[in-house]
Amino acid sequence: MFTSIRNTIVLMIFFFCSLCSPHSGQSQSPRAFDGTMDLGDWSWDQGTVSLDGEWTLDGIPWEVPSTKGFHGTPMGYGIYRLKIKLPKNSTHLALLSPLIGTAFSLSVDEEIIAKEGKVSSSAEGGSPSYRPRVILIPANGKTELDLKMEVSNWDDQFGGIYYSLALGNIEQIQTIRTQAVVWEAFLFGAIFLMGLYHCGSFFFRSQNRAPLWFGVFCLMISFRSTLYSETLFLEIFPDVSWYFVIRGVYATMALALVSFAAFVDRLYPKHSYRPATFLTVFGGITYAIVNLFAPIVWTTTLLVPFQLLLLSFGIYSLITVGRALLHKEPGAGLFVGGTFLFLLTVFLDIVKSHFFWNLPSLVNIGTLVFLLAQSLVVARLFANAFATSEMHSAALEKINSSLERFIPREVLGFLNKTSITEIVLGDFSEMKMTVFFLDIRNFTGLSESMSPKENFKFINSFLKLFGPIIRDHNGFVDKYLGDGMMALFPGPPDESLAAAIAMRQALKEYNDGRVRGGYQAIEFGIGIHTGPLMLGTIGENRRMDSTVISDTVNAASRLEGLTKKYSVDILVSGATLDHLEHPEVFHTKFVAEETVKGKIRPIEVFQLTHEFS
Repeated sequence: MFTSIRNTIVLMIFFFCSLCSPHSGQSQSPRAFDGTMDLGDWSWDQGTVSLDGEWTLDGIPWEVPSTKGFHGTPMGYGIYRLKIKLPKNSTHLALLSPLIGTAFSLSVDEEIIAKEGKVSSSAEGGSPSYRPRVILIPANGKTELDLKMEVSNWDDQFGGIYYSLALGNIEQIQTIRTQAVVWEAFLFGAIFLMGLYHCGSFFFRSQNRAPLWFGVFCLMISFRSTLYSETLFLEIFPDVSWYFVIRGVYATMALALVSFAAFVDRLYPKHSYRPATFLTVFGGITYAIVNLFAPIVWTTTLLVPFQLLLLSFGIYSLITVGRALLHKEPGAGLFVGGTFLFLLTVFLDIVKSHFFWNLPSLVNIGTLVFLLAQSLVVARLFANAFATSEMHSAALEKINSSLERFIPREVLGFLNKTSITEIVLGDFSEMKMTVFFLDIRNFTGLSESMSPKENFKFINSFLKLFGPIIRDHNGFVDKYLGDGMMALFPGPPDESLAAAIAMRQALKEYNDGRVRGGYQAIEFGIGIHTGPLMLGTIGENRRMDSTVISDTVNAASRLEGLTKKYSVDILVSGATLDHLEHPEVFHTKFVAEETVKGKIRPIEVFQLTHEFS
């Protein structure tokens, strides 16, 4: 991992150093000298020409483009001049005018052909405005052009011509401008959608705030891209004040730093240093407030300290992510590569703004690559979280499946719960059900002839035989009672009687096998009663159980006990028979009326005599 990161960084440095050469790619292009540019030997088929070189500023030789403004100061007024000797048959020419700070008036042969803002030789009369423009040049039949550009700046930190002007056929210039606009629009769309996606990811999964801050960062960068360079914002809102645009440029930059600082802090909280984050956030918010509300001169005055804060936090973030990389945190390698590229382009842009380096603007490219890298980091964060969630979900499903062997799923349904984790002490539900008690006869005598291991093995084999019969008839086992069970049938009582008859047949087959093996045959007793009951949870917070509370339960238990008294295997209450949907299916015989403990009125007891008719 470290080797690949090192190789990537070396290639980046080599690439950007080649771009940073003042004359990179310019050896064959004509240059101005002493206020004149000779294009007599140039052919427009070779492409456009950058009007770089030595112009005159107020009659003094002056390098264009330059960040030195007007004779070394950004504020002021000046007249730039350049004479251009044109190639033969130069027609339909156009000039691509970049951002010029912060007002200009362009004349060709003393005829004004374009204006931006209001030029003034004093601060009181000027009006700032800038935007890239394609300006048609009246050159038909001319062999020479005398360009005069009056420029003034009384508001911004940069003044004069600080970007290259390009001259060429109108088709060539328009193509360059269109490509630049399309590229800016693509950047805005890609980064804006990236921001919306990550903000949306946070709102749907708010446990981790890293995606939120990264989404806000993307949105700030996307908004800034519309206010700077090709100023797409002004294409949509052409009447917006320059002050609004310039404040937006720096305010969004400050808020981008704030959101990025919060992103790094939330992405790797174990490795971040919270005071550094607070300092950066405080500085960024302060600078944003200054840009929004203070006089515009404060923006330019505090820009250098803000840029130092930006670079300082960039170095700090690399250190933080470096620590995360050492601890093998997910996505740290991508973060290092993307952040390094981004910081390198920011550094070059700052150098370009303060020193004369003729290199292309790389911040947008660096930002896009950086954001793509960070998107992959966040995507990996989500992928890991999703994988962890799937793992926990599978484990929880396994636990729930295991717990269902202790607490039936039907109980959850009757309590209106979807998971056992939702059950709390005191949950209950009232309904009418059929209660079914089964007990092994003379189990005490049987168990005395068996070891403890044989006892458990016998009980489990016996219950294993009858548990599925309960489920096959739409009932469920509420609890096992050592040598018996209690089951509940939420549906019609017919199902409980059918289950009892099926158990009678299963017991006969089970005993046939025991007798052949030399073992004693087993007998059981079953009591069935239908009535209202309450199903719920009892106990205390650290230990609870589901249970059924009702006289119905007592009656069913009493009926099971009476099977011994009357020497029968299945007894059913009259209440159960009254609720049968198909009473004609079952054969019953009246046995007696019995008084159940706690009941004043006796209940009718019937024997389920034989199988279906």
